[in-house]
Parts: sequence; structure tokens; C-alpha cells
Amino acid sequence: MKSTFIGCILLCLAGIFTTHAQLRTSVLIQSTLEDERIDISVDKSVYFPGDTVRLVIQRNDSATTATVTPMLPIEGTTLKSVGRRTYLAVIPQTVTPGLYPVSLRVTDSEGRRFRYETDCVVTVEEYQDIEQLSRYVSIIPTAGSDNIRTAVTLDREQLRNLEVHFLRDSIRNRMGPQFVRITTTVLLRDGIGVPSYERRVVTYRSHGDRNKDRAMFIQYRNAYGPFANIRPEELERVLVPVDSLPDWAILGIHIEPDYSIKIGAVDRSNTITQYFRVRGPTIEAGFSLAIPRVLYDTRADDPLDYGNFSAMVRFYSVDLKTGNRFPVSAGIGVFGVNSPADVGIGRGGFALSAFLDLAEMLRIVNISFTKKVNIGLEVAPFLPIGKRGRLLLVAQAAFSF
Repeated sequence: MKSTFIGCILLCLAGIFTTHAQLRTSVLIQSTLEDERIDISVDKSVYFPGDTVRLVIQRNDSATTATVTPMLPIEGTTLKSVGRRTYLAVIPQTVTPGLYPVSLRVTDSEGRRFRYETDCVVTVEEYQDIEQLSRYVSIIPTAGSDNIRTAVTLDREQLRNLEVHFLRDSIRNRMGPQFVRITTTVLLRDGIGVPSYERRVVTYRSHGDRNKDRAMFIQYRNAYGPFANIRPEELERVLVPVDSLPDWAILGIHIEPDYSIKIGAVDRSNTITQYFRVRGPTIEAGFSLAIPRVLYDTRADDPLDYGNFSAMVRFYSVDLKTGNRFPVSAGIGVFGVNSPADVGIGRGGFALSAFLDLAEMLRIVNISFTKKVNIGLEVAPFLPIGKRGRLLLVAQAAFSF
């Protein structure tokens, strides 16, 4: 245990000395008739935009006559002398993150100038905060609904124009790049979900300089690596893929920070989800297989042995805004049979139908109910084979396609 404790101490000391070496470096300058070693040190291992760099030069030869001036290659930054061999500089807010080596400009006693590169590096990083999506993300040109039950209905041309728009200037200073994950989902009318499609993109507050913005974009794209195929135009807008959407399907757009790239506390409330419905035809045709039960027969004095099934082609009126079917539909097909082909004398016949769908009424008032199941009452003029026609009142449960 004693040896373990000593090992921990040595490891800590090694870390301290390594950090100190990163902050302090030495360079040998050689001018006419003079050689001198100069020590250069900075006060931090990492700087952020807006920080102040404090640089100190220590000269070992007090008799030298050469003049030494440090230089820092950050645009808009100048090292200013504030005391004996001490210099200060403020890191601009618009700096591009990276490593900036300090160099020395030396003027010897004869007025000749020399330049020396050093191993002293000013490391500039950027702030890595996650901005609230609501500040800079919107969906244009039409906003959706945050509730899937009240999804905004658009035609296909309008859906093709949808895009996620980034208001880059609304991203606050010191927030850094915003890595964003955009997921689109499609829910079919019958409640079946289609595999989702995901895009991973990045945006950031503009520096007001095209070259700087380009340099930052390349850096962030490299950070994403194989996870994303990012294009420069997607810094401001990302198109939503909407190909091959079925009629009256619901398109969901879910936007959240990409925590796999930007490490931070996961905020489940910092998301944006909007829903859109694909407009379809206002008249639809479908096929229905039903199990009917005759409640009333206008020719009860001429009884029939009704089979257990009916098969109908049905026609539905669809609400142009919500996509809900009107609860009353019209149909034509066979009735009172044991199979769609089981039609003959005394075995079923042909019928017209006006069907009141109670299940569809529940769906209209946003009460969840299985999409393909229909339950209700039917009024059916019935023409049996070999018997007189009659009017039937029927209760039925059906399965529609």
C-alpha cells in the first residue's frame, strides 16, 4: 500500500511538470556576436474567446543589447507591454479555435532584425454550451402542430418546400457550435409506422467573415466524421425528405441536440417536434368484410337463412382538413353469405348499404381506436336470389382495407 501511495504521488508530480512544460518553453536566439537563451511562459494551458493572455519573457543574459518583442499570430490581437517583460493580449470573440505559436522578433545592436519560432503555444478552444433550440430553430414556410392529433394538413407541393431553418444570429455568443439531430418519421393512416430517416448537421453563429465561417465549417465537419454528410448550405437550412408519402399519412419532424457529439447534460425539454398530414383525395374507395346481424327485416313473413358474412366495396367522404372519414359511407356488394362467392338461390344476394360507423365517430373526437375495425349500424336494401327484395337494419362489425 505504501508503494501504491508513492506511485500516485509520482504520477501527480509528472502531470504537474508536464503541464508546466506546456506553459513554459525556452528558445536560443543567435544574433551578431551574441547568443542568448530566453524563457517564454503563458499563464493558462487553454484560452477561450474573450480571455486575456499573460505572457512573460525571462532573459538569462542581462548584459545583452538585443531587443526582443513577442508576437502572437491571432488576427486582431496585439501583445502589449504592461511591465518588465510582461505582455497582455485579449483573445477576440471571433477567433478560430486552434494552436497559435508565439514567435520572437529580435533586433540586435546593429539594427538587424531576426525572427524566431518558439515552442510556446497559445491554445484557443471554443465554448461548448448547448443553446435552446427554440431560440434559433424553426420549420418554414409552414409551422406544424406539436400534437399529432392536430397535425397540420398540407398538399404534396407544400410538403416538398418544408425545411428546418437555423437563425444563426440568434445563437448567443459563447455558445459554440450546435450539433443537431433531425429525425423524420411517417405514420400511416392505419397506425403503422414507417422506418425513420435521420440527418445529423451542425450550425453556429456567423463570424461575419466568409473565410472564417468556412474554416469553422471544415473543423466541425471533421468532428462529425462519418456520422454526417454536411454541406455548407445546411448551416442555415436543411430540407425535409418527403418522397413517396402515402395519402393522409402523418409526417413527424423531431429536432434535438446531438449529445453524441457535444457532451453535456441531456435536457429532454430542449426538443422541437412538429407534425404534418399529407392531403389526399376527398372521396375514397375501400373494401370491407363484415359479420352482420340482422336486427329488422321488412319481409319477416318471408324468412331467409342469412349467412355469416358480407363483402362490400365502400365509398367514403374524407374531411379535407383532418383526413377523417365521414362516419356514414355507401357500399355495394354481397350480403348474407358464407363466402363472397357463395351466392345462389336461398343463399344470400346483392345489397346496397348506408353504414353508420360508430368507430369512425370515436376517431373524429380523437379517441384512439383500431384503424381497420368498423362497428356500427347499416341500412341495406337487399336483393336475395329467388326471393323478394327487402330492407334490412343490420348491426355489424367489419374489417376494412
